[in-house]
Amino acid sequence: MPHVLVADGDGASLQNTVALLEQARYQVSRASDGRSALRVVTHQIPDLVVMEALLPDQEGFEVCRRIRRTSDVPIVFLSTKARAEDRVMGLKLGADDYLTKPCAPAELLARVNAVLRRAERARRPPTTLLSQGGWMLDPLKQVCVTEEGKGIELTPREVHLLAFLMKRAGRVCSSSQIIRHVWGFAPQQARSIVATSVWRLRSKLERDPQNPRHLLTIRHVGYKFDPMAI
Repeated sequence: MPHVLVADGDGASLQNTVALLEQARYQVSRASDGRSALRVVTHQIPDLVVMEALLPDQEGFEVCRRIRRTSDVPIVFLSTKARAEDRVMGLKLGADDYLTKPCAPAELLARVNAVLRRAERARRPPTTLLSQGGWMLDPLKQVCVTEEGKGIELTPREVHLLAFLMKRAGRVCSSSQIIRHVWGFAPQQARSIVATSVWRLRSKLERDPQNPRHLLTIRHVGYKFDPMAI
């Protein structure tokens, strides 16, 4: 059951959107301001955010900008701000869709479903060869060839995790991003699960797992695959 966060400072609008999504059998969290929305995104890791651009404590656009610093959770604006410039701004900041109020319930559900389908496709395990930093990953054979030329067998989850990091080489990925894309849901103890999985990959692939060269931890932020290690 997908988990959707609804953020709206208008109590009636918030309740209507929550009720609609719950009737459609979504798990729904609610936030009445930007600070609460950011807290839910950080700690509960929803699958999608439906957000008003006008929030009591800060603009929804600013909330979107802050979310995008550490997460690629799908965001749909549902807002009273209906100018073309507002829609363009929301999309430029990284929103996946922008709807204006009033919006027909059937259309909102259709847009939410479409965005979730696109996100699900993006989470599918890779099938093509990946090469970064002297490592070559063959997802179909579930083998990674390291700089030493050794072929190391990996589990399907390890393949998915390594591919996710290699595709984003040089970029820091937060635990919430990794959980959403690799696991496809938000398990309890998400950060410890990611940390353990990265540690296992290091143990298999790094020359010195205690001093990794490629699979790096960026303290308090996330993880990064460094292709330029020397």
